[in-house]
Amino acid sequence: MLQTLAGVACSGRIRPVRRAALPIFLFFSAFTSAFAAPILDRTKLETFVDGIVTTAMEDHRIPGVVISLVQGGEIIFEKGYGFAREPERVPANPKASLFRIASISKTFNATALMQLVEQGKVDLDADFTTYLPGIGFNLPLGRVRVRDLITHSAGFEDGYFGFFWAMDATSDLTLEETVRRYQPTQVRRPGERLVYSNYGTSVIGLIIQRVSGLPYPEYMRKHVLDPLGMTRSGFRDSQTPTGEADLAHSYSWTGGRFKRPTWAWMHAGWQPAGGMLATAHEMTNFMRMHLGQGPSVLKPETLARMHQPLIGNHPFVNPNAHGFWMTNQWGYAGFSHGGSIFGFMSRMDFVPELGLGIFISTNSSSGLRLSGVLPRRIIGQFFPKKVELPAANPKADLKAYAGEYRAERRSYTTVEKAGSLFGPLSVSSNDQGYLAVTSGNSTSRYVPQGEDRFINPDTSERIAFTRDAQGRPFRMHNDTGHNNFERIGYWDSVRFAGLVAALLAFSLLARLMALWLYRKETLVETLPARIARTLTVAVIPCWITFGYAAYKDFNAADAPIAPHFAHFPTTLGWVWVVSGIAAAVLTGVLAVLTVPVWLKRSWTLPRRLAYTTYVLIGIVFVGLMHYWNILGLRILG
Repeated sequence: MLQTLAGVACSGRIRPVRRAALPIFLFFSAFTSAFAAPILDRTKLETFVDGIVTTAMEDHRIPGVVISLVQGGEIIFEKGYGFAREPERVPANPKASLFRIASISKTFNATALMQLVEQGKVDLDADFTTYLPGIGFNLPLGRVRVRDLITHSAGFEDGYFGFFWAMDATSDLTLEETVRRYQPTQVRRPGERLVYSNYGTSVIGLIIQRVSGLPYPEYMRKHVLDPLGMTRSGFRDSQTPTGEADLAHSYSWTGGRFKRPTWAWMHAGWQPAGGMLATAHEMTNFMRMHLGQGPSVLKPETLARMHQPLIGNHPFVNPNAHGFWMTNQWGYAGFSHGGSIFGFMSRMDFVPELGLGIFISTNSSSGLRLSGVLPRRIIGQFFPKKVELPAANPKADLKAYAGEYRAERRSYTTVEKAGSLFGPLSVSSNDQGYLAVTSGNSTSRYVPQGEDRFINPDTSERIAFTRDAQGRPFRMHNDTGHNNFERIGYWDSVRFAGLVAALLAFSLLARLMALWLYRKETLVETLPARIARTLTVAVIPCWITFGYAAYKDFNAADAPIAPHFAHFPTTLGWVWVVSGIAAAVLTGVLAVLTVPVWLKRSWTLPRRLAYTTYVLIGIVFVGLMHYWNILGLRILG
């Protein structure tokens, strides 16, 4: 039933489901179906989970894992694997170890917001700025409702450099400071599409703080966590050198051992979006509440409303709800949320029809290969699959979908735009009738299930495409619901950028070779020609410094905890920023000098042509770097 309603919620363009009886119906439908669901055999479940987890920990170098499952109002599985702190050999304990649940925090944030909605203190359809007087929001593309914030459809770009966390408590930012100082640019009309936004969630947190009159962590403690018996979990930062006794640390596998990344301090301003620490045991209280199986901080009708499908990017893929993403795993409708921060990977899934809640958290970035698949594997293993998977048709012509697609969740106005140049999704077809979607080293296969709709026969996940005015597939939507991928052309690809960079490198090398070959040559030339010849040499070290420093700095930004997120430009960043600006200025001067070089004709025609080609390549590269926000003052928007 939830699946059907999700389709209604997303039919046509994005639009809300407005049926007065729907929340109550959904609640009681889930509540009664939980009793009819087959109860998991705890012994078989533990054997199955043990096998998956221990294999994944060994294959993917995951130091620690905590898991908890509830069904029918009871904790049916709760276990820790490996270590919360690897060097000290502190075991991962589901009752004691505090793991960072990252963006799962958003579901608690949404629960708190719905308390205020329930009390009539917040209207989801109101302009959110009415709750935050005194803050000058820049919203050029349209009015944003509170509902648009909770559905990630306010239209904000994504970004992290320079402000997502601090290196210590002294440089921390409050919730209000963060919202005031770091509003991302609004790049699409509100309600147009869902694109994940941490900033929008933090704005909700500030609304909760302003409306309640309590500091955000205090409100969450008093009105959500303590009433649910979650006395050890909370929104706080414990990143001092020692930290809390039970705080889990994250690790990466480096040099044949687990290495703890340089520690960082999360800004208080982002706590609503991802700042919660929790034990797997206490997460069972939250899961039971949302399954209608235990004490609640919301009225039943409000709780059901939270799980009501709201809006989506395409009728075929899952929409979202109030703080959750709707799911459909093997035909079972549900809702979930994942989380990733500082190397912690977590996921929480609910399947009301089965009365089932699953929580898992790992303390390594490689843990995504476990947390991202375990809930689906448990459901597929212990419950009959209710989805029909079509067979691949080798005669199907799927070439129209092939191409590269770039995520819409990205920066558009800052240097982080350049990050989206690398790693787009690659879509291709094969002679077996499958559509292959490749991201990094991972490839998933899909078979057609209707026009522009595809389903993964291995996982039941779905994707869909939207066509442009010419009838060509140009936007892909995935089943997680919170992102879209736009088709990109050659001029917008890393291949074109690489070609221009290669041409620039070749021209610089050719210029150096020419200097050596004609080192004894004596020229009779005009002053502009002499200056032009000198500057063709002066620009070379600027470009070399720029290229090397930018390459090293962007590679360093891929670390689980990179300083770029605390302050930017970094020291190395300033090197490529300054050298890039210098190279661009010199290229501009060279372009101006092209006129007297041709008019005075003190050089031979081949020399003038070579000079002009050299300058043109430099101009194209400068334009390309400007387009990707790597040059000049656009680096921070």
